[in-house]
Amino acid sequence: MMKDKNQIIEQQKNFISESKQKALDFISKIDKTEIETILLSGSVARGDFFPGKYGGMIDLIMMRKSGSRISPEDLFGENQDPGIPYHCVCSGGDWFAILFSDFTDIEKFQMLDEARKSAIMESIILFDKTWKYGGQLERINEITREYCRNELNNNIEYIKYLISDYKKDRWYRRGAFFQLHENLNTAINAGIKCLFYINNLYPHAEDRRLYYSFSLKELPENYREKILDLKSQTAGDEKDYFRREEIFRKVLLNFIEKKHNQHQD
Repeated sequence: MMKDKNQIIEQQKNFISESKQKALDFISKIDKTEIETILLSGSVARGDFFPGKYGGMIDLIMMRKSGSRISPEDLFGENQDPGIPYHCVCSGGDWFAILFSDFTDIEKFQMLDEARKSAIMESIILFDKTWKYGGQLERINEITREYCRNELNNNIEYIKYLISDYKKDRWYRRGAFFQLHENLNTAINAGIKCLFYINNLYPHAEDRRLYYSFSLKELPENYREKILDLKSQTAGDEKDYFRREEIFRKVLLNFIEKKHNQHQD
């Protein structure tokens, strides 16, 4: 039986507490003269850090002060795991994956992709001596709400286009039900993004979005069971396409439109 995020959080709470302390101990030992802000990110910040046989790393975001040219190599030495797209360091037997960047102000935040925004918004501040980053969070939250409203509207319009009679007729006349299924899959993925927007959150990266959608506060009734049924398909089958489209409209699209209308009031 699948364990969702909330179950993992409860199961791992003591381990997470220990991991957070390890992050604090790690950053206490580094020279932060040219560091503006340090965030605890990833699964430890979310509370669902759950390493398996391949181990795991504690994720950190480190932001340089404006004008600083200090590099992660200056602070930590060489990257000890070049195969991972972060600066990786082993300290006291614990691994840390560090995203090293310039300070992320509101303007730079808005230029990031959704997955990076999501990672930043779920992070925990570990170091922010002058509260330069913390002071911007209220404004970041405001633009997040506005962004989510706009993207919710945009994705609903896109969904309606993908499953419109006009769009379906093009492929129905060709007997291309594999393409109809593919368009519906695209609509489903857009619908899952809408669930994050309804919850005023940036969607996670695509390779984890579905899993984390199960833990959102506002969801359609019986979402977990229905979405898994919806995701099951017989590719190229006409009857199965219409079965899936009916579930999509009743379970996901109706819920999304209802919430969208409530937000418009």
